[in-house]
Amino acid sequence: MNTRGRAPERTAPVSSSGAGSPPPGKTADVLELLLATLLWGATFVVIRDSVSSVDPVALVFARFAVAGPLLLLVAALARRPFTRAVWLGGGLSGAAGALGFALQAMGLRHTSAGTSAFLTALGSLFAGVFAWPLLGQRPSVTLAVGIALASVGGALLAGVHGLAFGLGERLTTAGAVAFGLQVVILARFAPTADPLALAAVQASALALVAAPLGAPRLDATLVTPSLIARFAYLVIAGSIVAPLLQVRAQRTLSAGRTGLLLGLEPVFAAGFASTLGGEHPPPSWWWGAGFILCAVCLVEWRAARASR
Repeated sequence: MNTRGRAPERTAPVSSSGAGSPPPGKTADVLELLLATLLWGATFVVIRDSVSSVDPVALVFARFAVAGPLLLLVAALARRPFTRAVWLGGGLSGAAGALGFALQAMGLRHTSAGTSAFLTALGSLFAGVFAWPLLGQRPSVTLAVGIALASVGGALLAGVHGLAFGLGERLTTAGAVAFGLQVVILARFAPTADPLALAAVQASALALVAAPLGAPRLDATLVTPSLIARFAYLVIAGSIVAPLLQVRAQRTLSAGRTGLLLGLEPVFAAGFASTLGGEHPPPSWWWGAGFILCAVCLVEWRAARASR
C-alpha cells in the first residue's frame, strides 16, 4: 500500500459567515474512501456470521488488538511523526470507534446484516450535522439535499420493522451516532497529521478502550477453522486498510461529504448480504439504496463542477 509523507500544516479558511470552510476534496481521496466503504460493507456479513459464536465486544477488542500493534510497528519503521494531532486525534477517534464497533457488533446479534448496514449509514449522516457546531463546517444546500435524500433511503429500511425499533436496531443506531462523531474528530485532526501514524494510534486506542470488557471474554472459539478466515478479513481489510484509507481521504474531504460517502456502506452490504450472506432483502432495501446512490451522485457531481 502506498503511504505518503507527512501532510503539511494547514488551516481551514474561514468564510464571510464565520463558518470554517473545509478543503474542496480530491478525486483520489474520494476513490480511497469509496474503496474503504466497499471493504466495510463486506464486514457486516462477516461480523453477523461471527457473533453467533464469539462475544461481540471480544471480537472488536481482538481485531484491533492485532491491528494496532501492526500499524504502530509499520509507522515506527517508516519513521512517521507522532505529533500532538496524531495522539489527540487518534485517541479521541479510537474511543468513539470502540463504542461504535461494540454497539454495532452487539446489534448484529438481534438484526440482519442489511438492516445494520442501513442504520449505520443513516447514523454516519449525523457527521454533517455535528460538524456545523463543532467545526464550523456549515453544509451547503446541495449537501443538505443529499443528506435528506440519503435519510429517506435509511427510513425506507427502518419501515421494514415498523416505527418501533427492536433491541438490535436501537443498539445499531447508538453505535452509528458514535461513528458520526468519529468522522468529525478525524475531519478536525487528519489534515495536519500523518495518516499512517494517526491510523496506528486510533486502532491502538480503540483496542485499549475495548480491553476491559473484551479481553476477559476471549476464548478459544476465535481460532477455530470456521472463524480464522473471517477474523483475518476483519483485521486486514476492516481494521487496517479501510481505516487508513479513511484517514487519508479526510485530509481534504469535509465531515459532511465523508459521512455521505460512508452512506454507501449499506449499498455494498446489501449486495454482499444477498449474494454471499444468503439474505433476501425486500424491495424497500433497494429503493433505499437507490436514494443513497442519488444523494452521493448529486453531491459529488456538484463538487466536481465546483473544482473545475
